[in-house]
Amino acid sequence: MHKSVEKFSVETIEIGGLGAAVKALRLPFGNDAISVAVNEIKFLPSAIDYGTLFSYDTRDINLLSKLVKRGDEHAKVLRGIVVWCDIYAPRYFWQEMDTYRVGAERLSSESTMHIQGRGLSEDELIEMKEYLREGTMQRRIWMFSYQTLRRIYFQRRNHRLPQWRKFCEWIETLPFAKEFITITNDDSDSDK
Repeated sequence: MHKSVEKFSVETIEIGGLGAAVKALRLPFGNDAISVAVNEIKFLPSAIDYGTLFSYDTRDINLLSKLVKRGDEHAKVLRGIVVWCDIYAPRYFWQEMDTYRVGAERLSSESTMHIQGRGLSEDELIEMKEYLREGTMQRRIWMFSYQTLRRIYFQRRNHRLPQWRKFCEWIETLPFAKEFITITNDDSDSDK
């Protein structure tokens, strides 16, 4: 196995917006969410704490799953569920990640000038950058909406580059991934 594949990693930093998405879910129907925010901290078997403690009602989860299966235009609340993550990947992976510009944002990255180019003269720095290997590992902090992660998942889960398959395995670990991200559409149970 190649070093860049062995070193590749994705770590969840934070997840937000699950409660807001569920609360917004039934607005088009003129109804309130069935799920409720919990004002006091106590143990609830159906609660997940990612910023706001929320008791999720299965009817809201099932409705959102149903809407996800019908397409992005029906499940637009997925744009409000956001994941921040720390990714360590080779530069060739980052070139492909640039495909995803809607619902994805790079917050920061390691600087080749400050890390690999530390102590180099201007000419040496330019030469180093001109010959920087595609396999050079770089750490970046990214933010993704669940809607974008769903798109990435179905486009990249069987990709030839193993880093994409590993990224999709990470997506599968996210809360409600089975219900909101990896669930197939009504019209297609197979890959395109």
